[in-house]
Amino acid sequence: MTPAQFIAKWAGQTGTERALYQQHFLDLCELLDHPKPADIDKDGSDFCFEKGAGKTGGGNGWADVFKRGHFAIEYKGPGRDLGKALQQVQRYALALDNPPLLVVCDIQTIQIHTNFTNTVSDVHTIAIDELATPANLAKLKALFFNPEQLKPGRTVTAITEDAARHFAELADTLRADGHEPHAVAHFLNQCLFACFAEDVGLLPDRLFTRLL
Repeated sequence: MTPAQFIAKWAGQTGTERALYQQHFLDLCELLDHPKPADIDKDGSDFCFEKGAGKTGGGNGWADVFKRGHFAIEYKGPGRDLGKALQQVQRYALALDNPPLLVVCDIQTIQIHTNFTNTVSDVHTIAIDELATPANLAKLKALFFNPEQLKPGRTVTAITEDAARHFAELADTLRADGHEPHAVAHFLNQCLFACFAEDVGLLPDRLFTRLL
């Protein structure tokens, strides 16, 4: 299957998740010249649809598609909330040996979230009408064949140290401008909480970042 054929088939699809997702994934396999689950995993333990998993916090569910050491994918119907889909697949991640890539897809958009230990998470968003670009095809190839190619360069520790330095510099600037130290500390704590709330999905679609 060529990129043009894939786009022509899937752009504008409006069916339900259950009706579409397995064929969509099988077409991705064809597009990327990757074996399909039933071709290489006879018992469904390492590469399969509907991989059963315990949820963090209790209960059981399943990842829509799973490839051990590579990814877990949560599909939603076209136009559905991918933020909720990400929260769902994150609850399965530990039971699935913590795949390095967590993917959410509503047929029209594929989002690849990196999940490597001690690294900041990167997000790669591939819209259906941009799927054929060399950069996006390379990302999809990495998803299926070599997740390490999508591993971010900066660690969580480096990001934390960098953020702490910037917050300290901002605090010094605000105090130098005459603001009361307690008020400065309270304001920065509120900003820090807003950043956290945005990252875990408690605020809608990068609301705090856009306000800044």
